[in-house]
Amino acid sequence: MVQLQISSETMDRMKKIIGTNTVHDGDFMVNEMIDKFEKKITELS
Repeated sequence: MVQLQISSETMDRMKKIIGTNTVHDGDFMVNEMIDKFEKKITELS
């Protein structure tokens, strides 16, 4: 399994984008970001 290292600044920015204050794990946050990107791409297509 690949592991990412994310700075606390990046983590704070990602939390703001996905609209949460708590994160259970990095996978959750990355998947939420991917969902946001996919939705945006679909809207723009």
